[in-house]
Amino acid sequence: MTEPEADLIIRRIYWLALGFGLAGIVIYFGLQGWRPAAGFALGALGSIGNLWLFEWLTRSIVPAPGVETPQKPWQAGIFVTRYIVMILVGYAIVKTLGVNALAVILGLLTSTAAVLTSTVLEVLQNFFVSRSSH
Repeated sequence: MTEPEADLIIRRIYWLALGFGLAGIVIYFGLQGWRPAAGFALGALGSIGNLWLFEWLTRSIVPAPGVETPQKPWQAGIFVTRYIVMILVGYAIVKTLGVNALAVILGLLTSTAAVLTSTVLEVLQNFFVSRSSH
């Protein structure tokens, strides 16, 4: 996979995460009101932030071809700490807004849904391209 292809896939994941986040906010607002929608929105925002942090850490740990980067052990600490922070933020959202935890948890899974959808799209695209070349 080339660098431009990887950048395209990452960009698609961000767009899918944004789309799932907006769809979830609209659905929660329509079905349960503004509080669950706000809980979902904050969860989705945390999920997209977690996705960005994961991408940033990955790009800073894995050097570009031909470039040597110094070891940064504090980044490994951030990699692990982000899950603890996500749990604490989710708990604070539930307690502050008084919403059902399910709305926040589903919001936190927004980027996971985007990654899974992007993977399925990539597999289907490769399947149909390989079938058309035979």
